[in-house]
Amino acid sequence: MKILAAFAALTVAGLASDPTRCLAGAARGLHLCADIVIPSLFPFFVCAKLLIETGAARRLGVWCGGVMRPLFNVPGSAGVAFVLGILSGYPLGAQCGADLYEQNLCTKAEAQRVVCFCNNSGPLFIVGAVGAGLLHSRAAGILLYVIHILSALSVGIVFRFYKKNERMTLPCAAYRMSKTAGTSVGSVLSSAIRASAELMLYVCGFIVFFSAFTSVLERFGVIWLVRRLCGVFGLTADAARAMGFGVFEITSGAERLAALPAGGFKIVLISMLLAWSGVSVLLQVTGILAKSGLNPAVFVGAKLLQSAFAGLYAMLLTHIPLAAPVFADRAPSSPEAWRWALMLTLTAAAALSLPALAYAVRRLRFVRVKPPRRNVKCK
Repeated sequence: MKILAAFAALTVAGLASDPTRCLAGAARGLHLCADIVIPSLFPFFVCAKLLIETGAARRLGVWCGGVMRPLFNVPGSAGVAFVLGILSGYPLGAQCGADLYEQNLCTKAEAQRVVCFCNNSGPLFIVGAVGAGLLHSRAAGILLYVIHILSALSVGIVFRFYKKNERMTLPCAAYRMSKTAGTSVGSVLSSAIRASAELMLYVCGFIVFFSAFTSVLERFGVIWLVRRLCGVFGLTADAARAMGFGVFEITSGAERLAALPAGGFKIVLISMLLAWSGVSVLLQVTGILAKSGLNPAVFVGAKLLQSAFAGLYAMLLTHIPLAAPVFADRAPSSPEAWRWALMLTLTAAAALSLPALAYAVRRLRFVRVKPPRRNVKCK
């Protein structure tokens, strides 16, 4: 609560000291919601609700079980969450995972695994906005999208070992969703649209607020501190500043990275930002997970790991003959690549250790220390 109070106080101070900058940031967020976020997300929100509420997700899960269980250790119904997540964007994958758990289609640990690799950005944003719009190359957008999917699949394979022995063992009667017999089509559709509209307003509110909030952070020098931290790893001042914005809101960071001159490490950095998703999206997902009792710390660790995977795959693609022409004049130099490879490896190791550390702390919290027994002599 103290952190939220500090955020509010900082935002009010920014609005009072430099309202023009903050209002311009909020306007950028509104344009982003109207042009990209609402058209790309809202129809998928409604479809996801309908698939889960009508029981179609359970029936589709029977077909996907042969792939999802061996690879990711999740039930087949999670295939719906993954497909909708990579077709629409944040935070639909997380919402689908939470809905599957609430409808008894998976256990809590399985829902945690689903959320970790099914919550991704969509092609409209990566291919359309970033590729064609910012990089002026649809081919670059497609390759960024491929990198994004590969990094998500890699995280899913890694997190299949998270509480690997906990899986759905409920009987068929409890496994089924609540019956929709006797419920009219209009009632189900109205409920799905109402819930999707509330979620859409929730997402857009976060985007507008953080678009203004990043302007406040720049006003008070927080972005400068993040830039200095990124500069330790050898980034140029402009690239570090763009990464500073991207840590909090990916659209602002991707826009600034795309405007940099060719060369350096632009494609790798954009891939990492897309996988990280930004503090704005992380807080959106945290609010969704809190309603279902899922652990946000595990999700944040998964996004750090996905960012590391995306950076590594981007570095590999810049040296593949088929993909090299797309990234012409954007490949990193050898010393730069080795330095970032080391940094990404350390990031991946830290991300993998976060769930284990959180689990160990939680276990220690419930360990009771028994007092030593005293030897009492019988009289």
